[in-house]
Amino acid sequence: MESMFTTPNFLSPEFFGMFDGFRKTSTEHAKRLESINLKLSETLMKKQAEIINQAVETGSRVAALFSEGKALPEIMSEQFRIANEYGTRMFGLMQETGNAVVDSQTGYREWMEQGYKEFSEQFKDIAVDFTPAAAKASRKA
Repeated sequence: MESMFTTPNFLSPEFFGMFDGFRKTSTEHAKRLESINLKLSETLMKKQAEIINQAVETGSRVAALFSEGKALPEIMSEQFRIANEYGTRMFGLMQETGNAVVDSQTGYREWMEQGYKEFSEQFKDIAVDFTPAAAKASRKA
């Protein structure tokens, strides 16, 4: 009796060769993903360090105001100026951090699209064809 479905020969060298290709492709994709993750992590850690440095610097400047012996209106004016500078710096760091995240999203999207394309190309060679043999014969006719 003729089989209704065409199935791949799972013990053929070609089949095992395709899986070796999957292994190599998977390793390459993992390395690319690692690179994207590492770049983003480094950027975020740098920004976090900058935020901490800004907070410490601002706190030191505010504390120094009280040791200078200025009048209260001058201290208040200086505190507002320092707070404004701090806010401006923080806003800039937030924008830079947001840009880094957007850049990494682009990298992730490209990584995913490329991986899907490569996987699809490799998978088409081993995909099981569930088209009944009679339907295939009618297509050829």
